[in-house]
Amino acid sequence: MNVLLLKKIKKLGDIGAQVNVKSGYARNYLFPKNFALPLNNENLEIIEKKKQELLKIEEELKMKALESAKRFDGYKLVFDVNIHEENKLFGSVTLQNIVDKLQNDGFDIPKRDINMPLGPIKELTENNIVTISLHPEVKVTIPVNLNVVKTDNTDESASKD
Repeated sequence: MNVLLLKKIKKLGDIGAQVNVKSGYARNYLFPKNFALPLNNENLEIIEKKKQELLKIEEELKMKALESAKRFDGYKLVFDVNIHEENKLFGSVTLQNIVDKLQNDGFDIPKRDINMPLGPIKELTENNIVTISLHPEVKVTIPVNLNVVKTDNTDESASKD
């Protein structure tokens, strides 16, 4: 199904682009969210008239996202964790933990906009990061620091007996 995009969609196209998508994707996602219109002469004329207005709105959203990105300068996510043998964590630091910590620190970021490229954190390592998509063109990378609260010494005490 051919559609006209009303919004820039990552990996699909820019505003006003004519793209071919599966009909279910258009019917169930693009049309209800007003991200696209069916391709026909009437809608093509509407898009041409509104294109500059839509581009201006998109640019304003991008500027707001860049402003929001400045709030994350120097910000680090810090978690207190317990570890046991060979730097393995008891449990893990998951996406939900990240969302909760961000909300506690005053950032209202939807869960769908947060990405943990290395997956849940299960080991005590230095290179843990989280990326936050504030806009399709604006992403913020935040380091995750783990503070060791307590280690499990049951293996050592068992071997001493």
